[in-house]
Amino acid sequence: MPSEVRSAAEALAGIRPGASIVVSGCSGVPSVLLKALSDDSERFRGVTIYSGLMCGPSSYDFLAPKHEGRIRHVSWHMPHAFMRGIAAPHVEFLPISWARIDRFLEDLKPDVALVQLSPARAGKYNLGVSVGYHPSAIRTARVVIAEVNDRMPWTFGNSDVDESDVDLILPVSYPLAPFDQPTTLDPVLAQVGDIVAGLIPNGAILQIGVGGIPSATLTSLNRSGRQVSVYSLVTDELVDLAVSGGLCPIGESGPSIVACESLGTQKTWDFLAENPDVHMVPSTQMQNAALLSRLQCFYSLNSTLEIDLLGQCNSEQLAGRQISGIGGSVDFMEGSWLSPGGRNIVALASATRDGRSRIVSTLAAGTPVTLPRHAVHTVVTEFGSAVLFNKSDRQRRDALIAIAHPDHRAALQAG
Repeated sequence: MPSEVRSAAEALAGIRPGASIVVSGCSGVPSVLLKALSDDSERFRGVTIYSGLMCGPSSYDFLAPKHEGRIRHVSWHMPHAFMRGIAAPHVEFLPISWARIDRFLEDLKPDVALVQLSPARAGKYNLGVSVGYHPSAIRTARVVIAEVNDRMPWTFGNSDVDESDVDLILPVSYPLAPFDQPTTLDPVLAQVGDIVAGLIPNGAILQIGVGGIPSATLTSLNRSGRQVSVYSLVTDELVDLAVSGGLCPIGESGPSIVACESLGTQKTWDFLAENPDVHMVPSTQMQNAALLSRLQCFYSLNSTLEIDLLGQCNSEQLAGRQISGIGGSVDFMEGSWLSPGGRNIVALASATRDGRSRIVSTLAAGTPVTLPRHAVHTVVTEFGSAVLFNKSDRQRRDALIAIAHPDHRAALQAG
């Protein structure tokens, strides 16, 4: 049985300088424990925090300039909108996909895992709305310290945690950190979403992320009258599709949604609470090529920042700055190829808001290739779709130029 402590300071008392700490992410971020780390950053000088995306700007307070040089942060997701004003030299990006985080943590063997759980029932806690890499963190860490939040919903699937796997618990009560970045659904993104939705057949299993294009695609599917299953993140827009009757079970009697994370607001948490139509599972199950290969008609949708005329995609860097991560895009793309009847779709607006083409002759030197050319099946902009997988380099070039913004097609042809 875990020991109960009365304060965050007491929970963290055993952490020594230089310790490696893996922190649960998204809306499962242990906010009280992170605040205590930040407030006493001088005592924790030399520790390294490992995490993915953590929702809420305050989650990164330990990296504010006043804490400079004390706490190092290694992240496999760099949320640009959440990390403004941080002490950038103490943040390092780890280029790794979701499918490989379990192996990374196995090799790291962190000293401490900080997680957030729902209150125990019959000897088990629950990871609630955010599962992701957290079971791997719990399994590999020497000490597991958990906030037990009575506001964390209980979810079904594979989200339970045995009491015996937790060392210290801190009872807390506060609202979950939302992913409430506003999505600007402009006409261009709406057009992209309409084209993407038109490519997804009735009854497909859809993987979809968060942002303007995924939101537009879900909105378009909602209007279409078709039904899909979802193997993905849970967002407010997905909740709207579910409530409207736009989802169908995976297989004959499975859930309508299988997800490892949710990125939404209280609307999403209320939908997830004890909902048998949603199974929350860890990344080891979600981003597993062998399991994805068993899905029929698995369609994967990923947005990207830019694509060159070979079909190489940069989904991570803007003007040389890391603003996102690799996420599960590569894993899901591979799964779509293995799925009978599956397809992956890469979608983007043809130009930036200031008029620069997102389809470029070649990626600039030093730009990371997030999605290699051989992995991309179909590309969509507001000017149409281009199937790449069966085309030569010359044919790919022509197909991509045909869906580029008209203002840039001549330059792309010349280049």
